[in-house]
Amino acid sequence: MKNRIKTFVLTGLLVCSLASCGNAQQAENNAQTTAAETLILGQKSEPSEKYTLYLGLNDKDTYEQIISTEEALEKANLICAKYAGGYTQLSARGGWTNDDGTLGHENTIVYLIYDISEENLKAMLDEFLKEFNQSSVLVEKESASHIYYSGN
Repeated sequence: MKNRIKTFVLTGLLVCSLASCGNAQQAENNAQTTAAETLILGQKSEPSEKYTLYLGLNDKDTYEQIISTEEALEKANLICAKYAGGYTQLSARGGWTNDDGTLGHENTIVYLIYDISEENLKAMLDEFLKEFNQSSVLVEKESASHIYYSGN
C-alpha cells in the first residue's frame, strides 16, 4: 500500500511538472506572437530586440573616476556610433553598499540600442572595457515592439 501511494504521488508530480513545462513553452510562444502582432497607436509594430547597457565610469583598479564624465561621454558615444545604427544615451548615477558597510557611488552611461548584431555588440563592449578600464559592463536584453510615429 505504501508503495502504491508513493507511485501515485510521484506520477502526480510528474504529470504536474510536464503540464507546467508545456505551459511555460506556451506562454513563451504567446509572448513572441503578441510582440509580433502588437499595435501601437493603431499602427502595426515591428518586433525587435532592445539592449540596455550600463557603463560605469569608475576605474576597475583605483575604484575612482579618472576620466571626466564629459570626456567619457564623447569617447563612449563615438564607440557606440561605430557599432550601432543608432542609440539613445542617458546619464545615471549608481550606488551600492560595500562589504565594509560604506556607500559607494559611480557615474554611469546608459545606452538603449535596438537591433544590433551580437557580433557588433560584443565588439562595442570589448572596446568599452578597454577604453574605460572596466571589469564588466551590465547588459540587459529584452524583446520589444516599436513603431516610428510620424503623425496622422
